[in-house]
Amino acid sequence: MPSTGFGREPARRRGPRRRTAFIGFRRAAETPQGPARDRHGWNEIMSSASVILAGVIVVVGFGFVASRVINNDGDNPLPDPPPTAALGGIPLPSGSPGPIPIGTPSPSPSSSPTPTPTSAKPTTKPTTKPPFQGSIQIAASSVPSTVDLTAEGSTDWVHWGLDGTFSLERDKGGGFAILEGTPTAPRFKHALSPQFFRWTGGDPVDHSDGTTTGIRTCGAGNAFTISAPASSSTRVLRLYVGVIDAQGELRASLSAGSATAARSVQQRDGTFRTLVYTVTYRAPAATRINFSWKTLQAFGDGCGGVALQAATLR
Repeated sequence: MPSTGFGREPARRRGPRRRTAFIGFRRAAETPQGPARDRHGWNEIMSSASVILAGVIVVVGFGFVASRVINNDGDNPLPDPPPTAALGGIPLPSGSPGPIPIGTPSPSPSSSPTPTPTSAKPTTKPTTKPPFQGSIQIAASSVPSTVDLTAEGSTDWVHWGLDGTFSLERDKGGGFAILEGTPTAPRFKHALSPQFFRWTGGDPVDHSDGTTTGIRTCGAGNAFTISAPASSSTRVLRLYVGVIDAQGELRASLSAGSATAARSVQQRDGTFRTLVYTVTYRAPAATRINFSWKTLQAFGDGCGGVALQAATLR
C-alpha cells in the first residue's frame, strides 16, 4: 500500500507506537519504505535522546553545584544553572534562592521611664545663732539691819553723804570701778535710813562703825546715775536705795549689746522705805553697765522723791 508522504503507515496497519529508541531503530531497519521513512525514525530517536541528554546534564549540573556548596561551607554563592534551551526554553529555578522579603518591624515607641516620685525633704536652713546681746536681771529685796560694805564689795564699794551733800566714801583699793555720773538734779543729805552701813579701808574716810546717812532728790524727773564695768563674765552689783512719797524706777542697760532691764517701787504714806536691788549681768564684750535711779512721780506737797545710800560690786 502506498505511503502518505509523511513516513507513516496506513491507518489500518497503525498500532500502538513504542516510544523507545531501540524499537524505533529496529522498526526503521525492518521497514523497506525508503528515505522518507528513515528520516522520520531518526528524528524520533534524536528527539528522545536530546531529552534524556538534557536531563542528565541538569542532574550533573545540580550535583556539581551542590558539591561546591557543601565543600565551601556555604561561603560562595551558587552558580547560575546551565542553559535551559535543551528543555524547550522552560525556565528553571535559579540555584541561588532570591532574598526572602521580611517585613521591617515597626519600631515600638520607646517608653520613657516614669520618674519615681521621691518624698520631698524639708529644706532646712542652717540655723545661725544670733550674736549674744548681753543679759541683765534685777531682783528687789529688803535691806538687812547692818550692811558691811567691805565684806560685800570684793571688787569695789561706795557710800554717799557721810560728811555732806556731795561727799562720797569709797574703797581705797577699788580702782574707781563704781562711778557716779555728773549730778544734774538738786540733792540733799539725809539720815533717814533705818539700817546701818559700815566699812574699813575706805577713802577719804578710812572706816565707819555704822551710819544711816545718804543723799536724796525731790520732784518727778530727777535722778541719780551711776555705772560699773561689765564683761563676758557674770557680775553682781547691789544698789541700796530709798523712796519717800514717790514712785521710783531703776533702769539698767549695757553700753555694748541691747540688754536692758527695769524695776520700780512706790511709797505713799510719808515714811522712808529702803530696799536693795541685786543686779546680775553679763555683757558680750568688755564694756560698762549704766543705771538710772529716777523719780517717776512725786506724791503730796512735800519733798517726794528717791534716795541713794550705797553700792557694792563683786
